[in-house]
Amino acid sequence: MEPNLVQQLVNAAEKAANIARICRSNEALLQLLVQEKTGPEANARFEHDFKTLADVLIQETIKHDIGTLFPAMRDAIKGEESPNFKNVDGESVTIAVGETAEETANCLASILNVEVAEVLAGEVHRAVVYEESLLGEIPALPADLDYSNLGIWIDPIDGTAEYISGDSIFTDFPGITSTGLDCVTVLVGVYDRTTGIPVIGVVSQPFHNKLDENVYRSLVFWGVCLPELQANNCQFERPERDNRLGIFSSSENGDILQRIMELGYEFAFAAGAGHKALKVITWEVDLYLLSKGSTFKWDTCAPQAILRSLGGDMYSYRGSIGDSKPTPLSYIEDGEETADTKCNKDGLIAVRDVTLLDDLLKKLTE
Repeated sequence: MEPNLVQQLVNAAEKAANIARICRSNEALLQLLVQEKTGPEANARFEHDFKTLADVLIQETIKHDIGTLFPAMRDAIKGEESPNFKNVDGESVTIAVGETAEETANCLASILNVEVAEVLAGEVHRAVVYEESLLGEIPALPADLDYSNLGIWIDPIDGTAEYISGDSIFTDFPGITSTGLDCVTVLVGVYDRTTGIPVIGVVSQPFHNKLDENVYRSLVFWGVCLPELQANNCQFERPERDNRLGIFSSSENGDILQRIMELGYEFAFAAGAGHKALKVITWEVDLYLLSKGSTFKWDTCAPQAILRSLGGDMYSYRGSIGDSKPTPLSYIEDGEETADTKCNKDGLIAVRDVTLLDDLLKKLTE
């Protein structure tokens, strides 16, 4: 009998959060772990882009843990980061999770001192079960679910720049942070490889609840949207607001914002694609729109699955305008994957209330 995939993804996300917190808690270690992305790995939207060993280690840990439990899925688990990292001598090291903590520590020791490598390896191989009361009751998945037809996209740390800096700036709207650790998420999304439709999503906020200096507790959201099963732990009520509220990147096109404002929306600006999508999931905003092609499949697969379980969805911005109808983002596997095919190059629109789309698309096509 297969273990419950949703629970195992939640556990993997919590292990990821533990690793992220450990790496973040030591400033010297954090600076040591940072390596600037260059060339095709960099996100052209940002002047500087970074990857950290925490990113790479989390991604490889999730791939190892889920691939071990669900071998039929192993070759279809993909993530944002290359597993290659350079050490202080300029040598390229491939980060790999071994079968034992000792093997993993030996690999990490190519980059870190032995003591730190052993600590991180211990976290990678520690059994983690996330059972917070807010998780809700995770249902049994259909017995005939074909795991060999499922793929996974991982964003190990969405909001890496926020993760590194940690500087918080707040918006004028309660509960919505513009920048800071609250914008950091771990995203694990499962999609049907035949249809390209997201079917399971897990979104974790590793730094949601600060208990003490450098001590945080996660908050995890999950959703399932299979033909025969829809479930989630995101049954939030929409708060009373005089106006609708949209959340955007600070670099969003001014003309687009003006058109949306004419529909009665107020604006919040925040970092992190996963964070902005999560604000739609929790009803803290009505709309997340991005007109630029600066998000990727690993950014959107998990929150889109959760939104679909709630009756919402995530759509292509230009595709929906061009088709004059809502066109959901797709994860269909079509030939060789390149940086371009991994990108949501036509932007996105995320909503829980799909009835908002009619007026929105009309206004955007004027």
